[in-house]
Amino acid sequence: MKANVKLSIKLFLLMFLMVTTSVYPQVHSDFNKSKTILNQVIVEGSPQQVWKVLKAYGTVSNFNATIDESYMLDQSTGEAKLGAEREIHIPNGINNIINKERIVAYVDGVYYTYDVYETENFPTKQMEVTYGVRRNGSGQTVLFSRMEYEMNNYLNTRMFKGKLKKSNFDSLLSFKNYIETGEMNTDLKELRKRYSETESEDEDTADFAIRVEPTD
Repeated sequence: MKANVKLSIKLFLLMFLMVTTSVYPQVHSDFNKSKTILNQVIVEGSPQQVWKVLKAYGTVSNFNATIDESYMLDQSTGEAKLGAEREIHIPNGINNIINKERIVAYVDGVYYTYDVYETENFPTKQMEVTYGVRRNGSGQTVLFSRMEYEMNNYLNTRMFKGKLKKSNFDSLLSFKNYIETGEMNTDLKELRKRYSETESEDEDTADFAIRVEPTD
């Protein structure tokens, strides 16, 4: 009897926490229960070079190893601009995470923010991601990202923070590597080894990312 009760509890918890294969349309509130992730990397290149790569919104899977597929959902050229929509497929074990994303804020040459308005195979409730470029106080080019997200329940919101932060930083490393070397879709394990000393966040960049984020 006790064994059956324990098994029932385990099954309940598994069903509660598991990542389902459903489509989660995003319900946008005021992000009161959200978590924020901040990452940055120094890039050997000019802000213009970094922006040119960031602007390749629809073809990001051509060179960024964190994304298997990417294509535009609208009739635009594939460059980042306000309102541009794309679909991306992110490797995640058996089933890829499929996101539909729309740019909701855009400052040419500085940053853009996209809203993940629908996702499949991952329990996202709402998510906005910013990518941008600037120079730091030492004159170095900084590629930064800010992610604000909420999962479908409180436990998942906390549990997935580490996974999301790592994935977001891997994305920055892929951008960095492509800008600096021209290599496309370099294996992530190789990138982590190659850039093992690269910092993922500093207060200066974090403050800047918060200041440029347009979401109220």
